[in-house]
Amino acid sequence: MTTRLIVVRHGNTFLPTDTPTRVGARTDLDLVETKKGTAVGQYLLANGWIPHTVYAGPLKRHQQTAQLICAALGLQAEHIRSEEFLNEIDYGPDENKTENDVMLRLGDGNLDAGKAVIARWNSHGEVPSGWLVDPEELRQGWLSFAQTMLRHQRDKTTLMVSSNGIMRFSHVIDNQFNESNLKVPTGGICIFENESNQEDGWRCVAWGKVPKLSE
Repeated sequence: MTTRLIVVRHGNTFLPTDTPTRVGARTDLDLVETKKGTAVGQYLLANGWIPHTVYAGPLKRHQQTAQLICAALGLQAEHIRSEEFLNEIDYGPDENKTENDVMLRLGDGNLDAGKAVIARWNSHGEVPSGWLVDPEELRQGWLSFAQTMLRHQRDKTTLMVSSNGIMRFSHVIDNQFNESNLKVPTGGICIFENESNQEDGWRCVAWGKVPKLSE
């Protein structure tokens, strides 16, 4: 039997015609589309991965994505448990700023230097200056969730809907993880499986997979 954790990034909060900004815990936006959340639900259904438990962060984009997934799976919205740990991080002075403005600040006016800072965030989870996040606390939080699953949800599938800043630290539960890019696209899925039900038995079998959108 397999204990499975599926972590999903919420759907889009900007239209293609919008200028996206770096939205964190203090910016609570609605989804602007339904296809990505529905596609995740259809993908899980096609693979027979019906979650025993569904957690979602407290923001509207988390809850709405979870609702779309549950609808595709035939689960009631009451199945969703709100979980504060899955809230997005706080980007401090860069909250709701365009990516160009963010990189200019981080690079002290040098765009290339700012791009390098973001690149380290995406490859190693190295937190840029000014962002209000404790990576060690997040790593310990994911490890704690994984241990709880082995105790109380063994041989079951658990679904979590969160945001990119939080999700990128979930890989810590797999001590053999070797992906070079931690950034997960909107509607992206990270899947961890544990067949031994031992704490060191978690393996990431998919990272940032985006299910095909239905027409």
